[in-house]
Amino acid sequence: MEAAIVGALLKATLPSLLKLIGDSCKQLEPDVRFIQSELEFMQAAFGDSRWRGNEISDLRRTWILQLRRLAHEIQDCIDSFQIHKTSATQFAHEIADLKKRIQDSSEGLHRYIGQGEPSNGKVAPNPMANDAEEDILAFVQNQSEMNAKVICAIGFGGQNTDLARRVYENDEVCWQFGQRAWVSAVDRTVDDVLTEILRQLERRPGLGMLILSWLLSILCFFQGLLLKVFGTGMTVASRSGVSSGIDHQLRSLLSKERYLIVIHDVTKEEVYNKICAFPWANRVGGRIIVTTDIQSAARPCICGNDPPLLAPDSITSRLVLVGEVGTGMFYKEICSALCDAAVARMQCFVGSDYERIVVEDMLLYFSMFPLHHHVRRNPLIRRWLAEGLLVHAIQKVPENVYRFPQDVAAEHLDILIGQNIVKSIKKSNNGKVKRCQPPGMVFNHICARAVIDNFNTLLCGPSQNETIQEAYVRRFSLHPYMAAANGGLNVPDVHCLHTMVVFPTAGAQYGAILNFDNHKLLRVLDLEECADVTANHVLKICDLLLLKYLSLGSSIKEVPSEIRRLQQLETLDMSTSAVVTVSSNVLKLPKLKHLLGKFRLSRVDCPDENPSMMKKGAKKVKKVLKLKDEFSKLKDFLRDNSVLETLAGIVIGNGMGFPQLLSDMGKLRKVKMWCDSMTNESTDLTGLKEGIKAFTSHRIRTPNVDYSLSVDFSGSSQSFLDCLEDPGMLTLLKLRGNLTHFRPVAAKLVSLQELCLSWTNLSGAAIQTGLSNLRCQLKFLKLVENNLVGLAIQDKDAFVSLERICLVGMQSLEEIIIQDLRKLVSLHLLCPTLGALPGVQIRKLQSLNEVGLHSQVEGDIKRGWEDAAISHKRKLSIVSIGIQ
Repeated sequence: MEAAIVGALLKATLPSLLKLIGDSCKQLEPDVRFIQSELEFMQAAFGDSRWRGNEISDLRRTWILQLRRLAHEIQDCIDSFQIHKTSATQFAHEIADLKKRIQDSSEGLHRYIGQGEPSNGKVAPNPMANDAEEDILAFVQNQSEMNAKVICAIGFGGQNTDLARRVYENDEVCWQFGQRAWVSAVDRTVDDVLTEILRQLERRPGLGMLILSWLLSILCFFQGLLLKVFGTGMTVASRSGVSSGIDHQLRSLLSKERYLIVIHDVTKEEVYNKICAFPWANRVGGRIIVTTDIQSAARPCICGNDPPLLAPDSITSRLVLVGEVGTGMFYKEICSALCDAAVARMQCFVGSDYERIVVEDMLLYFSMFPLHHHVRRNPLIRRWLAEGLLVHAIQKVPENVYRFPQDVAAEHLDILIGQNIVKSIKKSNNGKVKRCQPPGMVFNHICARAVIDNFNTLLCGPSQNETIQEAYVRRFSLHPYMAAANGGLNVPDVHCLHTMVVFPTAGAQYGAILNFDNHKLLRVLDLEECADVTANHVLKICDLLLLKYLSLGSSIKEVPSEIRRLQQLETLDMSTSAVVTVSSNVLKLPKLKHLLGKFRLSRVDCPDENPSMMKKGAKKVKKVLKLKDEFSKLKDFLRDNSVLETLAGIVIGNGMGFPQLLSDMGKLRKVKMWCDSMTNESTDLTGLKEGIKAFTSHRIRTPNVDYSLSVDFSGSSQSFLDCLEDPGMLTLLKLRGNLTHFRPVAAKLVSLQELCLSWTNLSGAAIQTGLSNLRCQLKFLKLVENNLVGLAIQDKDAFVSLERICLVGMQSLEEIIIQDLRKLVSLHLLCPTLGALPGVQIRKLQSLNEVGLHSQVEGDIKRGWEDAAISHKRKLSIVSIGIQ
């Protein structure tokens, strides 16, 4: 893996450096060639199998961190020179310094190889184990070691206890272990737990053993009573006496034959530590399984009011980490070891060593967000790409089909989620994860790792008011902390900062944080939740020439024309604002791919098409003609150079603007638009119709690409929707607003897979008629209406491939029919007055996995659904969903 790091350094930075000196500083080429040569030697040395062990020594880890630092500084050196932040003389000095440091590292590596570091000879555990249940079985049934070991299953939502129960009741396990005990640790001391084990293991207890067990129980009871009465003044003599008696009897009993003991729901860290340190018998093969969901008290992140670490909904809490524990290991050590093992397993699902590093960096990136923060999937992926974490994003697949960088990054996120390192919080219409977060224990672990590896600098809690002393800070994240002092916040004043994320703290002062004078190398700036950003701050942000990702909050209503300076900008996210006025200069940014928010084009960039304006005099005519000429040039630029993929979204009104530009944005994949109250019947919608037609026909020219169109015409006429009657290619269509009929709309969109209709004022029967005329085969259908009476969804026509249904009825969902859908896996019926199984034949929905109900559904009705779910062959999950 070290070789991969050096290889990534060569691939990502040196070509840029060689090109730069070839253009501007030819005399520095010998130094750069020397750096390249030394790095190639390091790559070969690290890749030599003779010097690779299963564990990385402290010296090698130091080299890894040094090489990462060198890679970053080479890139910073290039960037600073390109934006004229450093002179040619300073640039030459920096290259000389980098050469000296590379030379020192290389000489150290020579000495290290000369000494020879043989492989440690240990056999690493197989990280490719199939799942947690098989892991536990493998540990339990392993007879190669006779010493008793503790198997720790740390999980959430009770899943780890369910796994332990299945292993405990396994037929082979029952046959292998003559003595078994299943003990709950809830609200029990360690002596209580050991006493209960004594009771259960003696299946045919003699009178003496029973008397001893009863006496031990009585002693434990009076011990607790005395402690409550006399407090800490009581001596520990009585406690040690009881413990030693339990210790002696239990060790004697366990020395007779193989045993399996499950201690589940350990909720106290001290109980866990004592169980693991207990001197279990070592003359027979025994196993102890401990299940727990406790968290380490010491956490790097203490945001907000410190809510519980565990989500109450077991559906979203599925992490289980399993591992064999040596006697005497403490809980904090176990958490760290199991998290490392889980990451190692996850890394085996990617190809090269470098990809494993990439996935690990992507995991560490979650430490940028506060505890319990629901991380949005798409913004996270865009930030990863802006950070440069995925340099190999553009790849070819077997049929030479182009893969978008965000699609490759999404695959890596799916690996994190699929391996339970990151858990799903919310899913989108197509079943993909929309919001996610690491479970509490994993979050603690990656925060600690991020600090150790200098991946980011975190200000959280009291540290918000401490001065950061680090000389090299590449990423900086300010987490919210409700108890922070009002005396201001300290931010690292360093020139090498690449990422800044600010989550606001109540009552804090942000003057120092929003000063960007010394942060010219910023690539990612997230101020979405920071309401203190002003127009003057935005002007300063427009001087950050390397910025690739910019997110601003609701305090900004207008984007100035100075944004044209951000030639590297790929994402502008202003989705929390109401309506933002933007200059046409935004659309002229050569690398802009994602424009997110609710945007209206500035009037100064839109030529007025009203003929009466031509009578205002020659000066006015000249101005109008100039604007039309500029508008025409903008259309030419978009047609030839635009890389915009996401336009979500735009506000449609009277006059020229975004609608007339849609047909020129040939790479759009997602469009969202709102029609305001100004869009009436007299408005010329020719440009909008042409734009929609051009957008829906893109897929004919670009196969294997999904296209999404969302139109909210609540404030206007929907007459322009007739453009959807023409043949076109859309994957997803969302319509919101009154419809007089549904039959023609989307009837010819043969590739449509997802359809969402909201507040159309159509009855269920009318919608049913329109759906029956679709020529496509839907995979997802969502309807949000006051009344869906008469709706029938059965396995025919457009519904044969339906996988997911979401019906939101504000009045009733009783008179609907859903049956015989062979591929349906998810059914959400969201109505607070939902009846008991209204027209839904669950048993005939054979593939169904999940049923979602409104959180306000009455208890008796919910229990009826739960009973029906239990009788289903797949034992469905019933999920409670709140509607805002």
